[in-house]
Amino acid sequence: MNKLSQNQREQILSEFQTRGKIAAVKRYKDWMKCSLLEAKNAVEAIERDAQSGESNPPAPPDSAVSGPAMHQVDQAIARGKKLEAVKLYRQLSGKSLRECKAFVESRMDRSRSTSAESTSNPTAIDSQRSGCFSVLLLFASLTGLCCISGLIAIIILE
Repeated sequence: MNKLSQNQREQILSEFQTRGKIAAVKRYKDWMKCSLLEAKNAVEAIERDAQSGESNPPAPPDSAVSGPAMHQVDQAIARGKKLEAVKLYRQLSGKSLRECKAFVESRMDRSRSTSAESTSNPTAIDSQRSGCFSVLLLFASLTGLCCISGLIAIIILE
């Protein structure tokens, strides 16, 4: 897969600084023909490298590694086995250790953010379920109260 030239890298950084991250991601995505997430991660890596003063551009995402092979990497990440995930991805992609480590870390961050979003923000269905449970609990309480008051009335009348 093609790598960014130094000129393209500078254009991405310029785009990032003048028009923002979205424009830079769009430009990278158009050049590299990759997914939006891969482009976003690559642009963020370019920006981090520029801030830290590194001159080596990150390798473009490898879309050839997918399916069952990528599932193995994801399983290792889910088990918390970062080193295993890096080794697996390195074997599959043939990329450098640094690139594989960055890829696995970005995948771990994405995995954490999606799991945090799903646990911190209840969905509409969850909200409806909790509302239904409250209504059912109220109904059961009122039914029980009516039964008890009916029994008390029967006892008093006898």
